Amino acid sequence: MLQRTICRHVLIALTLAVTIAGQATADAKDKLKADDQRVLTYLLGDWGKDYSVTSVDIALRAVRVKDTDETRFRIGSYIKAHPELHEVIRRWGWVTLALTPDEKLIARALVNAERDGKPTPSIGEIAKAIGIAEDQAKRSLSILERYEIIRRNPSRGGAGFNVITRYLKWEPRLDFLFHQVTLADGRQFNTN
Repeated sequence: MLQRTICRHVLIALTLAVTIAGQATADAKDKLKADDQRVLTYLLGDWGKDYSVTSVDIALRAVRVKDTDETRFRIGSYIKAHPELHEVIRRWGWVTLALTPDEKLIARALVNAERDGKPTPSIGEIAKAIGIAEDQAKRSLSILERYEIIRRNPSRGGAGFNVITRYLKWEPRLDFLFHQVTLADGRQFNTN
């Protein structure tokens, strides 16, 4: 009986520790830096204007914040966690807003290959098809993995990734389609 009580208390303590640690991680992930907030403010004001579905990379340029993978990932993760911020997020999905054009093209190529039962393209084939360097293709694959759009699977061959099932099943993959528009005044935005 004493052993069972001790085990129960240990289990409760472990559950509480995991819950607290998870909440601390979520709280830290949910915080934006001042520059990130400027980008988000820009996006909230731009989305829906002229049918805009502006992505984070374009907003970074618009407010002159350095475009890094970490900054884009932080802002994209925030948008993913907060669909209540704007109808554009709920309508078009966080992927549309968080990924760069190259990342969308790579995701689309991987989705199409896997869905159609074709071999996964190699990193070199991806880079050539999209017109980017192989190191940029690797960085883009890393971002797609961090966003949980793809999962590393060396047995898959090619670039060594599987597409997460939910991205294979959605039809059509509008998240990975985009059109970039540049107006005469220099304003850029995406539409779908």
